[in-house]
Amino acid sequence: MKITAVKTATLAGYKDWNLVRLETDRGIAGIGEAYPGEGIAELITRRLAPLLVGRDPRDVEPLYNHMVAGTIGQSTAGGMLAAISGVETALWDVAGKAMGVPVYRLLGGHYRDRIRLYADVGRGRNSTDTPEAWAQRAREGVADGFGAIKFDIDHSADEFQHDAVNRGLGLQELDKMTALVEAVREAVGPEVDVCIDCHGIYGVRDAGLLAERLEPFDLMFLEDPVPPENPEAMAKVTSSTSIPICTGEFVHRRDGFRPLIQNQACDMLHVDVSSTGGMLEAKKIADLADLYYMPFAAHNITSPIGMTAAAHVCAAVRNLHTMELPYHADQVAWRWDLVESTTALVEGGEFAVPDRPGLGVELNEDVARRHLKEGYGLFAE
Repeated sequence: MKITAVKTATLAGYKDWNLVRLETDRGIAGIGEAYPGEGIAELITRRLAPLLVGRDPRDVEPLYNHMVAGTIGQSTAGGMLAAISGVETALWDVAGKAMGVPVYRLLGGHYRDRIRLYADVGRGRNSTDTPEAWAQRAREGVADGFGAIKFDIDHSADEFQHDAVNRGLGLQELDKMTALVEAVREAVGPEVDVCIDCHGIYGVRDAGLLAERLEPFDLMFLEDPVPPENPEAMAKVTSSTSIPICTGEFVHRRDGFRPLIQNQACDMLHVDVSSTGGMLEAKKIADLADLYYMPFAAHNITSPIGMTAAAHVCAAVRNLHTMELPYHADQVAWRWDLVESTTALVEGGEFAVPDRPGLGVELNEDVARRHLKEGYGLFAE
């Protein structure tokens, strides 16, 4: 079996959803998705496709390393690694279809066939940051069956900022943030897990002050309280609070995660399959974390294609915690119509991992064609 073409399509979804289709001389095609962002489709077609055409798609790990070596200096993070991640997923889809098994079988087998989700609700509707709006948004997520929800607390109190760039938090900001989380906890009660994301914009002192304020609300985790580039700083926050600290959305490959894991600089990982190197790299990160008894959660802001790929990884790792569902993408009314599946993917706050060969879902090309980003075609149409 040989690869004959690597094609892309960029959809105007919640973000730029970058899809990859890998075609072979056996008539088997694989689908994948790279991390959202501009310019990634061009990297795939111009830089990665020439490295792959004529190669056997079942050699997934050798081809992953071939892509990394062929883009040396550009594939440690950012757009190129996202592009590689999308192609790597499509390779697994082809390999699974060729062998007649779900991808999770090729990753070592599955521990579970349903993945617990947490709904990233973002903020209040229309990005409203009031206790009432956050409480209402929390109730909406719970009403849709989710037993865990996440809010973005960064920039929720900017009207009280003293300095927009110094990573600091003033007392009025802290007061408002505390009131927002308190309203959420009161709205959903003690049974629902609540998570808070800081997106890595605070300093150690101020992240510690925020964590101290939020400890009474029994959070499932506090995500990226400080920038992720400094594991020692993350470790200091982790050791200062009883709230589990989660990080990894902006960290890439095993190289990036190794100091976090080995130094126990956080309590749990948040790994994005569509940006960290792909499905096998994410599995290897999870396995490394498991040596230290550290939980693995899957970050996700992709379409259902990328989310299904992440679910296969989650099924195959022992130390799974949860997987993210970008609930704030619910304004994309056609989101779930984008894929064709024999069973419902999301039900009762869980993701049902498809058991058909490959990823187990197919792209609905009619839906994709109607929602292409302006200036882009569907797989070189």
